[in-house]
Amino acid sequence: MPTVEREFFSRVRKTVVPRPAPRWESDVKGQWGSVPAASATIYGDNWYHDPIADLIEIWDAGPALCFKDVLPRKDKYTREGLYLRLSIAYRTTANAFVNLRTFSGNNITLLNSVEGAMYEDPYTRFFVTDDCTLNINSLYREERLWLQRVDWEWVSHETLFEDELNSGNLYLERKREEVEAVYAEKKIDDDAVKGCLIDKIRKDPVFAKRCLLLLAEEGWLRKDLVALYETLNHGSQQS
Repeated sequence: MPTVEREFFSRVRKTVVPRPAPRWESDVKGQWGSVPAASATIYGDNWYHDPIADLIEIWDAGPALCFKDVLPRKDKYTREGLYLRLSIAYRTTANAFVNLRTFSGNNITLLNSVEGAMYEDPYTRFFVTDDCTLNINSLYREERLWLQRVDWEWVSHETLFEDELNSGNLYLERKREEVEAVYAEKKIDDDAVKGCLIDKIRKDPVFAKRCLLLLAEEGWLRKDLVALYETLNHGSQQS
């Protein structure tokens, strides 16, 4: 195999790139609200903004509507156990069969609705894309989709089953003191560390097993090697 001859260059050119511009981060306040579809940043072709009805009309695949700068930040209240529920107000022609990628990153086909309808994305409870973008994947030729607005609301992860609506409270009552305690800086002391370990044991079964094994370790170490082998081998045979 021939030897590669390495040369030395005493002067080489640097790579020139644009300096990143500071990005403005939106901070939309409130517990709920609505955002017109026309306020989104729209990429791609095959769309038109109707200024009178304030609707975005789409007639073919391609457009991507980015709502990142006009919606609240998706993780703003995560520590309080709240998530951003998002719904789309739209209208279609009779046979549009619009397929789109939703705010949760899932691909769904909207129900055709000549009179107009709402699509509530049930999976924003678990995940919201970083770009908060609706991607129009496909719709039938010569058909139309009109997007009017996006409704948003901060909703609790605490659940209520549908058959409990008549007997249960639809709203979670919260106290300001409890919420502020979530953001308060906690002093790291013995009690705080013990509390973290207890919470970890409650939430993580594998970690709880490891702790149990540590507690039993002293008793096993007192046995000689043969007795320890017989104990472990007997236990494995029973399992």
